[in-house]
Amino acid sequence: MRNLFLLISVFAALNLAGQTKISKVKPSKTNIKKIKQSINKEDINRLNLETKIVGGTAMPALYRFKNKQLILNGAGLRELLWIDVYACGLYLLNPTTDVNDIIFNDELMIVRMDILSKAVSHKKMVAAFKKGFEDGNSQSTVNELQKEIDSFLAHINGLELKVGDKVDVVYEPQLGVSLYINYKKVGTVGKLSFKRAIFNIWLSNNPVDKSLKVELLDGSSEFLKK
Repeated sequence: MRNLFLLISVFAALNLAGQTKISKVKPSKTNIKKIKQSINKEDINRLNLETKIVGGTAMPALYRFKNKQLILNGAGLRELLWIDVYACGLYLLNPTTDVNDIIFNDELMIVRMDILSKAVSHKKMVAAFKKGFEDGNSQSTVNELQKEIDSFLAHINGLELKVGDKVDVVYEPQLGVSLYINYKKVGTVGKLSFKRAIFNIWLSNNPVDKSLKVELLDGSSEFLKK
């Protein structure tokens, strides 16, 4: 009987020690979920009718793309020498304020540009994208993706752009980055690495427009907190 009591005591002590050890284990970073805002059916129904006015143009709160609903994460103006060049909106499946979440996630996302200035031409847009790639990414990244960059710029070259045109940069997993002009696909280039490089134009530590970057990272607070 005494031996049985000692055996039970030892087992209990070992079990307690094991529980204490487990409670001190820190969760791995891969298990920590990043905070995003959820979109429910009520949000979808309400957002169908909502827009954000940017530079006189209306950015819809929702973007339907191939049967998927994306929400306007943030929008603002690209300005150059006090001229409104284009209105820009970032559409995500799940709104977030985490720039790394946007850059590195392998999921559908869209940057929309509504042309606001007569001064915008295909030549100037090619030059702007080229500079954006170089400023927003390391030289090694630009060198590595030079063929993709040249192919993307070739799709823009020769286009006739005018005020009111909608230019969409669409990333789709497994497919790549597609350029749409007024909802018509012009071409598709690259994969996830190219997507990161092109989104860095607006969201890197050296973006094309710092104030625009802040507005794109709003996280849809304007819409979802109503």
